[in-house]
Amino acid sequence: MSVTFQPALYYTVTARDNNEACSNSGQVFTVPEFYSNAGTNCFVQCGVCRQHMEILTATLLDPQPEVS
Repeated sequence: MSVTFQPALYYTVTARDNNEACSNSGQVFTVPEFYSNAGTNCFVQCGVCRQHMEILTATLLDPQPEVS
């Protein structure tokens, strides 16, 4: 499944570590405020193995967080 991000918005995403060699393998993580930047090259990186995780879901935050 491919998730499409709109540029410059915040999402809540879930991501799964698919690296079988990592201790986080198979675990799903929630990122409560994920910024989409330009809407491309969006990824969640594992803090243990440093590989990109598979983004499973993305929900646009409404309202968007206020940035000061």
